[in-house]
Amino acid sequence: MQVVHDRQAGPRGGILTLGTFDGVHRGHQALLRVARSRAQALGTFVEVWLYHPHPRQVLRGEIVPLLTLLPERLHLLEGQGVAVVRVISFTPEIAALPAEVYVTDWLQDLSAPKEMVLGYDHHFGRGRAGDATFLRRHGLQVEEVPPLLEGGQPVSSSRIRRLIQAGAVAEAAQLLGRPYFVEGRVEMGRQVARQLGTPTANLPWPAEKALPPPGVYAGQAHVGKSYPAMLYLSPQGLLEAHLLGWEGPALYGKTLRVDIVAFLRPHQEGLSEKAMQRQIAEDLRQVRAYWGLD
Repeated sequence: MQVVHDRQAGPRGGILTLGTFDGVHRGHQALLRVARSRAQALGTFVEVWLYHPHPRQVLRGEIVPLLTLLPERLHLLEGQGVAVVRVISFTPEIAALPAEVYVTDWLQDLSAPKEMVLGYDHHFGRGRAGDATFLRRHGLQVEEVPPLLEGGQPVSSSRIRRLIQAGAVAEAAQLLGRPYFVEGRVEMGRQVARQLGTPTANLPWPAEKALPPPGVYAGQAHVGKSYPAMLYLSPQGLLEAHLLGWEGPALYGKTLRVDIVAFLRPHQEGLSEKAMQRQIAEDLRQVRAYWGLD
């Protein structure tokens, strides 16, 4: 997959779609399936214009916890068959461009798409004046994709974000089409868990990423191969992963991806060492039962 930025030269004449694509969730995947189908029919490629940072952050000053960091999003888009991604640095100046200028000086000049595929609620340009009807008036062929409904409501990044922040990670996975995950480099911790007989790989939680509630989760860790894992997310945002079946050396410095699959219990304060050992044993039993290991 080719990645270009802002006004860099790139391939022209593809099937173009626009958005933030945070999560690359099932709604995004439905849109990209339409784009792939049109690209195949016309013998061309799929191109995504990806806005970063999140427009609400730029326009309203909101902190928008992300489902996927930019490198994660690019990797997921590549897995969806996207051939070209143009990362647009979303700024107040970009947002203030009249829709007509954005169409002529950006879309047509940089991409010259054969066709466009847009989500049902996509708008662009100053005052959100640009939409599918606007593009058609400017000579572009546009297909609008209706919302993907789950439980009678559209699958959306904001809906998934709320689920994750409430600890409903299994429900979020249904909308994402995969488990919610975090990826990072393993750091050395205080080794308290090792002293309690359950050594962990420690990942600091990325500040930009949507944070589930602190507590214990069943998960899966990926390092070369996949391992069932007992996960503890601290109130300070440190994720500790105990890999079941891992027999290798300590993972310090390794890149680890962790899927957060099921919420087991909230964080507990003030446990004695003996009470903590009993609780960890129970947590481990539940994780093993979740994965069918008992």
